[in-house]
Order: sequence, then structure tokens, then C-alpha cells
Amino acid sequence: MPFFEYEAVVAKCRCLYGKLLTPNDYENLLKCQDVSDIAFYLHGSTAYGEFIDSHDLRKIKRNKLEYYIKKSMLADYLKMYKFTSGNQRHFISLLMAKYEFEYILRVWRDYVLKDAGENESIDGGDYVFNERFLEIQAIYRNNPRIDIEALKNIANAGQFINAIRNSEYFYVFEKHINKDISKNYTEIETAVYDEYYKILYDGAEFFDKDIKEKIQDGISSRTDLINLCRISRLKFNFRAGPEEIRAMLVPVRNRLKPDDITALINCDIMENFLEYCEFNLYYGKKQSFYDYDSVTAYTDAFLYKYYKSKINIPSSGFEVVVRYFHLKEYEIINLFYLTEGIRYKMPQDYIRKNIYGLDNISERG
Repeated sequence: MPFFEYEAVVAKCRCLYGKLLTPNDYENLLKCQDVSDIAFYLHGSTAYGEFIDSHDLRKIKRNKLEYYIKKSMLADYLKMYKFTSGNQRHFISLLMAKYEFEYILRVWRDYVLKDAGENESIDGGDYVFNERFLEIQAIYRNNPRIDIEALKNIANAGQFINAIRNSEYFYVFEKHINKDISKNYTEIETAVYDEYYKILYDGAEFFDKDIKEKIQDGISSRTDLINLCRISRLKFNFRAGPEEIRAMLVPVRNRLKPDDITALINCDIMENFLEYCEFNLYYGKKQSFYDYDSVTAYTDAFLYKYYKSKINIPSSGFEVVVRYFHLKEYEIINLFYLTEGIRYKMPQDYIRKNIYGLDNISERG
């Protein structure tokens, strides 16, 4: 592996990794009484301070704080994007594409809700309108590909499609959009993110063999576990048939083989499903399915530990960058969950057990 090719970007990424919240930070945050207390702590004691407007702290609302928290994620992407070039920069741009997808889907969802007469509940007035466009503005600062002004005023599916037509990933949406987009939002959201995983997986082909395999292993491990969740949910919650389930699976596979999928689809009860996962799958040998309340909880716990493992090993290459951004996503999930928990006066111990990275890794179901 050409280690020196990645030495600078890995060092930069480890610097960002060192700024992630510590268990002590979470314990201090758990003592906060309200959203304002959380904002004060993040502003004064963590790397989030540079993104949180100090004038907002006393009266800040949850959505505004979440906006500042998410802003830090985009800032990290932009730092790494500017710091890299060539294949490394290209892959950073692929990771950032998730925010383009999220942005377009959110506007689409707003359009659907508006069309159904339910849009008044979307933000509850907590967001300033322009701030809802933070992600896409940051990514397209000097080269806009989406007509933001048009998206602010869409009234039908045709206007929506025209507004996103210049997006690099328009083709992903075009494959699934029909004239009545209000009928199939969930299906299209699933299809778009499935396509995103394939884009990432294929994007790793630009790296040397060792780095490519490590990046692709991370992506396909995630999609394996997504597929386990889908099989479980479709089989036991929605009573879907075998072919319907197969059609809903992410096409990127790793250690979840066709025979495993067939066996899992044919399980008649959840206990048999878990038993198969526990004793026949690679994932069950790494971490027990029986320790978690659901396959989803198992998935998040497994992936958190997977991304965190080996991140400080000196021989690591560009895969460290990919793992860092996944860990940062979990940190944001933690902060959003913690903020909601404190806002609704949940017991500290209940919130604590749902924080990824503490001793009691999340069993959120």
C-alpha cells in the first residue's frame, strides 16, 4: 500500500477525530436541564463552539441547535474536500452526495406534504427558511447545480424535476419519479439511498487494491446489515412474500450470500431468523444478535464499533477518512437523541444507554 500517498490526509482526519466528543462530554451533557444548557456546553467546551452563534444560546430552540450541529459535519466535509485532490477529492465528493440526496428528498417530502395539506407541521416555525438550504449552498458555493430559488416555489412535480435537472445525480431521481410523486415517496427514498451505496462502492474502484477492498468492505457490510433489517421487517411486520422481499434488497452484497438470504426469507418465526443470524452469519460470530432489542439496534451497534476499530492504527490509509465521517454521523445522531431526551425530561440512565460510544453501546429499538 502506498502509505505516503495518504499520510497527509489521514493525519488531517485524525486531527478531526481527536475533536469528537468524549464519554466525559456526554456525561456532562446528560446533566443539562434544557436545550439552552446543551448549547452553552457545546459552545464553550467542544469543537461545535465555532459553529454555534453565541447570541442564540439563551433562547435557542431544538431545530436551530440541530442546524448548528449539522453545520459542523458539512464543515468537516469541506475541509477534507479542499485538502485533497484527484481520486481522494472525488471520493469525498461522493460521500458529500448524501447531503445532496437528503436535501432533494427533503424538498420533495415538503412538496408531498404541502400537496396533502399537511406541510404546516414540517418545521414548526423553528427554522429560518434560508438555513434549511445550508447543505446544498455549502457544497455548491461557487458552482450551483440545483435551482434553489425554483425549489422554494415549486407547485407541481414538473417544476420540481426542472429545479433539480442539473444535479449530478438527477438520473437517480429520474429513474423513479413519475407524474404523481405524492404516491411513492417512501419507495423512491429507499431506491435513492440504495443507489447511493452503489455509487460509493463503485467509486472506491479508483483506489489501489488494498484501500479499495477496505472501503468496499465497510460499504457492503453496511448494506448487508441494511438487508438483514429489511428482510426482518418485511417478513415479520408486513408479511411480504419472498419475491417482494428480494426486490427490496440493496444490490450491494458482502458476506450475506444468496443462500443466506433464501434461508432467512424462509424462516417462519423471528426466533428462527435470529438463530440463523447468530450461528450461520459472519456478523453473529462477531457480535451476538441476542444482546439487542432488534436487528436495527444490532446493526447500529455493530457499525459503530466497526467504524471505530483500527482508526488509529499507523498503517491505515484513506479508509480512515471514510470511517471518520461515519463516526461523525453517529455523534450527530447521539446529540439529536440526547437533545430530544433532555427536552422531554427522560431519565438520564435511559438516555445514556442509547448513546453510541459509551460503555453500554446502544440497544435502541
